[in-house]
Amino acid sequence: MCGIFGYIGQDSAPSIIHKGLKRLEYRGYDSWGISIIDKDKIRTIKDVGHLPEEIAQKKLFSTIGIGHTRWATHGGITVTNAHPHFSKDRSFVIAQNGIVENYLELKEELESKEYEFETNVDTEVIVKLVEEGIKKGINLRNSLISAFKQLEGRNTVIVLDLKDKRILAIRNGSPLILGIKKDEIFLASDPLAFNQFTTEIVEVNNGELIEIEKGKFKIFDIDNNKYIDRESKIEKLLDIDIDKGKYAHYMLKEIVQQQHTILKATEYTEKELKPLIKQLNNAENIYTIGAGTAGFSADQIAYYLRKISKKSAISIKSYETESYLDLITSKDVVIVLSQSGETADTLEAIELFKEKGAYIASVINMPGSTLSRISDIFFMSKAGSEICVASTKVFTSQISFGYLISKTLIGEFNEAKKELSSLSSNLESYFTKERFKDIENIANKLVNKEHFFILGKGQNFHIAQEGALKIKEISYKHFEGFAAGELKHGVIALIEKGSPVISIISNDMNRKDMISATYEVKARGALTIGIGDMDFENEKCFDYFIDVAKTEELKAISNVIPFQLISYFLAKALGNNIDKPRNLAKSVTVK
Repeated sequence: MCGIFGYIGQDSAPSIIHKGLKRLEYRGYDSWGISIIDKDKIRTIKDVGHLPEEIAQKKLFSTIGIGHTRWATHGGITVTNAHPHFSKDRSFVIAQNGIVENYLELKEELESKEYEFETNVDTEVIVKLVEEGIKKGINLRNSLISAFKQLEGRNTVIVLDLKDKRILAIRNGSPLILGIKKDEIFLASDPLAFNQFTTEIVEVNNGELIEIEKGKFKIFDIDNNKYIDRESKIEKLLDIDIDKGKYAHYMLKEIVQQQHTILKATEYTEKELKPLIKQLNNAENIYTIGAGTAGFSADQIAYYLRKISKKSAISIKSYETESYLDLITSKDVVIVLSQSGETADTLEAIELFKEKGAYIASVINMPGSTLSRISDIFFMSKAGSEICVASTKVFTSQISFGYLISKTLIGEFNEAKKELSSLSSNLESYFTKERFKDIENIANKLVNKEHFFILGKGQNFHIAQEGALKIKEISYKHFEGFAAGELKHGVIALIEKGSPVISIISNDMNRKDMISATYEVKARGALTIGIGDMDFENEKCFDYFIDVAKTEELKAISNVIPFQLISYFLAKALGNNIDKPRNLAKSVTVK
């Protein structure tokens, strides 16, 4: 979940790499490092924590370099462990994204050859393996290939070579993409890192080596060393505007953007949806799959497919697919949800499902991602850049798309479009300073509480789970989302005087059960908060109530938004880093 950036051109490499890494910090911000070639040596600056707004360039000028922003896996968060890492003779440096799963075995083998390790990171194993090849008389390029083939797991590496003044990189699993602008070449984990400079890109596949020298690039297959002639293309990348604008944080900006992004996610025509609809109609079973917030998107979409379309739809978590593998057949369709399209757990599961012959349809927010390439069909969420680590607008974009296909399956495409448009209009008037203040006041009353419970049922069950995840990610408080029916089967034992319990209530068949459940926790001394339709604002079981934007069938979207806002304002009151919460990263490319 680290970020890699490389540059060769005519401009200031330190400045460009710094700008690129700032856009990659969502991938990790435990530490950072920049290496450049300065005349006859490689100079490296690195530190722990967030990348500073400016770096001291010490009057250095270089037109070639690489950078890295780290999310720690092996080894603590120290300057020594920060990437890039030098070879012993300081002729090259390496940065890595991924995990070397056989790190300990390789390290023991190298130590038996009297190699000494200075860090606690798996990347140093790669450095030593390359050095071992060079010691045997193999050149740097081929030593890198040989070392890379010994690694287990999903890894991408980038190398800055002092001798030949070039950059080498190899991809396997972890993302990598090239950007081109005349005599300038950019290399990054995400096109967002360089799309302020160019929109001309070249996709890089797994098992390919990129060699960049003197403003030119070459791509090779590492298995047969054959040159690959691949054309560039102009990509309509994620929106270039990544400023916070009038908002104090990206999270708040992205919450408000949902009034537009739910429409962007569903601006497909019936003709564009037809291939997927045909597959879904012919499917024996439909599986929806994702991890984290995308996992709850998968849950909600499966709910829509069952409730609206009357389809046999089963949601599973990407990291818990073992028991399903023998059930998947070529008659099944798998709908995959991922923001980045690079989620390691999800990719691994989909590769196994493809072997079973299942039809793979993915919904992603990142152009050129691995998931888009291995899918039989893919759709873009079109949510634009989501900089805050905690996902908000991508979640609602995904479930909006799920709603659209569920309605299309029963011949109600136009009705779905109208409902989405109506909610979009209602959200526009929902986001007001007055409402933000009301929610902030409620959030402030929760600051000194530690354990929280969220109850939902039916269409709101998975929203209770996503709401809990969203708040715990940013507030670091213990939130748990439950099905309201679970209350009497154990959860109620946790309720004591002052325990905050949030109930999600909509004007549907479950409303009476939700009111009853809320009275039950209130009788045990709980502080009760209702989130839902205004019809229930005056129910005496609620100590506080937050109303939602009006909608008939998209309660899931209306009801999740107050949780996003509670998360934001609670984290703000606690003084937490809202956009970059501790220990988390946006793109989970490791298992």
